[in-house]
Amino acid sequence: MFRKVGYFSTIICFIGSIIVAISIWQNNLPLVSPISFIETLIGNSPALKSKKIIYGFFPYWNVKYSNQLNIQHLTHFAYFAVDLNPDGTINKKVNTKETEPGWNKLNSATVEKLLYQSKILGQQTVLTVTAMEPELIESIINNPTNRQTAINSIITVYNDYGFEDVNIDFEYLGNSDEISRSNFVTFIKDLRSSCIQAKSNCKIDIDIFGNTAESYRLWDLEKLSPIVDRFIVMTYDYYRKSSSQAGPVAPIIGKCTQDTPQGQTCLEWDVNTHISQITKVIPSEKIILGIPFYGYEWQTASDDYLANTYKGTGALATYQRIQLLFSDTEISSLSAKWSPISLSPYITYMQKDKIYQIHFENSQSLIQKIKLVNSANLGGVAIWAIGYETPYAELWEPISSLFNP
Repeated sequence: MFRKVGYFSTIICFIGSIIVAISIWQNNLPLVSPISFIETLIGNSPALKSKKIIYGFFPYWNVKYSNQLNIQHLTHFAYFAVDLNPDGTINKKVNTKETEPGWNKLNSATVEKLLYQSKILGQQTVLTVTAMEPELIESIINNPTNRQTAINSIITVYNDYGFEDVNIDFEYLGNSDEISRSNFVTFIKDLRSSCIQAKSNCKIDIDIFGNTAESYRLWDLEKLSPIVDRFIVMTYDYYRKSSSQAGPVAPIIGKCTQDTPQGQTCLEWDVNTHISQITKVIPSEKIILGIPFYGYEWQTASDDYLANTYKGTGALATYQRIQLLFSDTEISSLSAKWSPISLSPYITYMQKDKIYQIHFENSQSLIQKIKLVNSANLGGVAIWAIGYETPYAELWEPISSLFNP
């Protein structure tokens, strides 16, 4: 008798959870499936089950794909981004008439609802703050007044929009001086203190280049390690739009070494070497491996691997763009190949008598990166960028292996 009552109570509660989930979904813009809400309510969502961090950067320019996103697979949804001015204030205006696009989209109804649904899915929402020029970064961190203004500005946005964590993406190209390195540590330390005062469980993450451990970069890893929660390693753009050769965007292996046989093709850098260097300085569980949902394409002098490129022809190739090429009737001689050197795919094709080459990532190459995350006991992965893969879901399949069984 009592067992039956308990059984029926459980069923009623379960049905009630489904009704609540569907109601929330219907009233808050159906950007993701109501099934994801149901799984969250019964404690079965990927965000709650994942062994590892699955961090997804959502750039403001991909808002147009908001109805096709796979954010239910994430543990952390990172909005990209708000930008800082040299004096530490938030960059809100391009000019007197035009709002800065990152700030503009943050204030859009679509992003508001994405952030809301991310919370409903049990994920952490992350505010990404950017400064992309050395002079800008130095102005912010080397002036005590500007540095404090920047911290105050960040915390204001953090509080006003209900974020859980903060990601600092200060991409200082080239080597830094000791003063800037020291002041960046001070900036992060003070930001962390202010953020914890605002919300006790606040986490501070920073983005770093893959070769940070071997170069004198802005980021003093030894001093930052105790005060930073996660280091997002940007292990991509090993070849980029401006490269003189076509090559893999994120080669897991392939670096030339003293043991490489003479005449054998090899690469200047690879992901495995850089991660190995960083783990000597930072605890592995704090390291988040950056993985790309994109590639690059160039016009090339031949269809050979690592062929020379024509200057000015490089362009970003999203996974969506690559998949559409396979159905383009105007393209001839499309050839998809696998490189055993980098463990990644590339495509060569002819169009109007010109040769093109694209290097990118697919589910097979992402499997290799997931293996590295597990074998090196890294903290997880960070995807650049959510929306580049839509409407195709196959890139998420190897990432799902990071979930608890």
